[in-house]
Amino acid sequence: MKRCNFRFILIFIAANAYGQVIKAQTDTLTSGKNNLKEEDLFSVGVGVQHGFIFPHSQAVQNTKGARPTGVEAILSWQSNDAPIWELCNCFPRKGLLLAYYNFDKAILGKGGMAAYFLEPTYRITNTAFFSFKGAAGLSYLTNPFDSIGNPANQSYSTTISAYLLVGVGAWFRLSDHWWLNPAVNYQHISNGGIKQPNKGINWPTAGIALSYQPKFRPYYTGAYLKEKFWKAYSPRWDIGAFGTARRGYDESQNRILSPLLGLSLQVAKQVGQISAVSMGAEVYHDEELRHKLRQDSVTASSVKAGIMAGHEFILGKFLFSQRLGYYVLNQTPNSDKLFHRWGLLYRINQHVGAGLTLLAHRQVAEFIDIRILYSCQKKDR
Repeated sequence: MKRCNFRFILIFIAANAYGQVIKAQTDTLTSGKNNLKEEDLFSVGVGVQHGFIFPHSQAVQNTKGARPTGVEAILSWQSNDAPIWELCNCFPRKGLLLAYYNFDKAILGKGGMAAYFLEPTYRITNTAFFSFKGAAGLSYLTNPFDSIGNPANQSYSTTISAYLLVGVGAWFRLSDHWWLNPAVNYQHISNGGIKQPNKGINWPTAGIALSYQPKFRPYYTGAYLKEKFWKAYSPRWDIGAFGTARRGYDESQNRILSPLLGLSLQVAKQVGQISAVSMGAEVYHDEELRHKLRQDSVTASSVKAGIMAGHEFILGKFLFSQRLGYYVLNQTPNSDKLFHRWGLLYRINQHVGAGLTLLAHRQVAEFIDIRILYSCQKKDR
């Protein structure tokens, strides 16, 4: 994904200056005074976002100049106690993001999004915080591609598509119950290659939200943990199977669903309280690609294999991964040598995990797969 625009820094400085003249609150819980898990702090917010469509390929140049505007509602629960501080030295938020966008182009129409988000939040002062946000969910789009009614829309062809968001933001406490939240986001919509055309919509936005928190509790204050317990952990080995169904055409031009099946092997080493680095390999057979190669009279394999290196955020039982890969086997003509994967995995227990990953070439999503992993790791301390 492209790098976000950091215009929000100006808002950050101005709001922080304002925050210093607000009545000070004493966040004075001392380390060791309360080591019990406490109830998460609930808040509800409303906001507005405005940005521009990024026309990332020639096929979607007809979206250039669009200025999408959206309104959003945010329901969040923030952890604020000693156990979470000892895990990440932060106060993570999680919750539900609901948004509605007018894409400012008739061919794109409008969209509604619902997504689950994770937002690690870090204290700067007693009234100012900095955060990173990642969200994944679904979108409902009003004007998909239609060969007769809307042939110009090369961005999406299904009413329901996947929705992804990454962003950075700031939180400024106006009072015990009210917060101001400027943020910059990069948002993406595609159907993961289920149906073509599927170039996707990519749009950076900047905006601001106002949040109400019914209950106030001083933020836990403790020393930053220096114990690197994770150094005693051995590398984690993962072996997995993954697959999906891709929509395409057979040799007789009949619409069909074709399977994509693969295997993966990975090793990951934890290098921080919530971070791990990884290396791995995967191989998969794409039946939809086999049909396409036959239609084009191309003699090539529909098997692809690649090696990858990347990073994982360890968020409790969730692993959020980002990997860059290189194909060691890819006979598809004029195809990219590099790919990237974004994944969200849930650890069911010590050995078994399940989740989703998105494979993309540059700015174009190729497919989303479902995968199951079996892991081996020793955590003797």
